[in-house]
Amino acid sequence: MADVQDGHYDSSTDSLRVEPIYESFLCPLTKQIMRDPVTLESGATFEREAILKWFKESDSSGRSLVCPITRKELSSTELNPSIALRNTIDEWMHRNEAAKLDVACKSLTSENSEHDTLQALEYVVEICQRSRSSRHVVRKLGLISLISELLKNSSTKVRQKALESLCFVAKDDNDNKDEIAAGDNIRTIVKFLSHGHVQEKEQAASLLYELSQYKPLSEKIGSVPGAILILVGLSSSKIENLFTVDRADKTLVNLESCEKNVRQMAENGRLQPLLRLLLEGIIYTSIPLDHNSNTGPATECKLLQNWLKLFVEILVNSAA
Repeated sequence: MADVQDGHYDSSTDSLRVEPIYESFLCPLTKQIMRDPVTLESGATFEREAILKWFKESDSSGRSLVCPITRKELSSTELNPSIALRNTIDEWMHRNEAAKLDVACKSLTSENSEHDTLQALEYVVEICQRSRSSRHVVRKLGLISLISELLKNSSTKVRQKALESLCFVAKDDNDNKDEIAAGDNIRTIVKFLSHGHVQEKEQAASLLYELSQYKPLSEKIGSVPGAILILVGLSSSKIENLFTVDRADKTLVNLESCEKNVRQMAENGRLQPLLRLLLEGIIYTSIPLDHNSNTGPATECKLLQNWLKLFVEILVNSAA
């Protein structure tokens, strides 16, 4: 057995060891767990993508095709799927996922050392990277609220890891995003943007960006006092981490889906979204409207006048 990815949970009442990885599960070329193992005529097994890359590189360099392990020349490049090994790896991964989720639940629902808490969060990150269904399981086990509570932990490392974990939990899962945004969590995340350490700011900016990709949360993020002001400041900062600046800017772009947010952005010096709305309004009102529609030229004209009035007010105030 290899020592890779070995972990453990120990407490006064329970003891659980995550099943260690077996060397036969690792591709000799990538040293990673194989997802699609295939066997050559030499009897050696590799990850399909890795051995195909090996063949391609050998061909392009004019080298003879040999087995990377035995170094013996191959008469055929036929790849035989190792179905039994693949099934064994899948079963191992499912057992380990269940064990790691058990460790995470135990560690996050009781008082534990910083080390154990960080290990539990690392397990959550690892599991969430596998598939959307794994992220669904994390929500069903109630881990999102437990991780969210750690945003107020006294340890900087734990807070940072909690932010990172929530980023992975939120990815491509709107139900998870809704749960992360519950209560005052968004307010807490925003605070990291102005008061957090450098890495906390990075992770908070990433998490806020991830949440902002779900349109129903746009207004909720914008309604947090100071959120848009802070994001506008970060997006134009010359001294902040470039990654944080980029994430802040992309978050603001996502928040433009809510007109209230566009107004706030303009009031805080980010005028481009408002200008775009005005231009779109001008273009839109130049198109003949359906007479059966509930809207009409008067309504569109009024809306355009309101936006123009706001734009002029902002320009006047900024010049004062």
